[in-house]
Amino acid sequence: MESLHKTAMIGTPEEIIPRIKYYQELGVDEFSFWCDNSLPHEEKKKSLELFIKHVVPAFR
Repeated sequence: MESLHKTAMIGTPEEIIPRIKYYQELGVDEFSFWCDNSLPHEEKKKSLELFIKHVVPAFR
């Protein structure tokens, strides 16, 4: 599971924002949000809402 956390954007908004900023500094300017996993629909919805409310504003 540790290697998955190193290669995928899994974590809290506070953990994700600096990781995305790191890639942004490398010149990456497009990201995709993908949550097609085994989580129930409500958990996927919660994940997307957290991303929209807490991560996206850090890049406006």
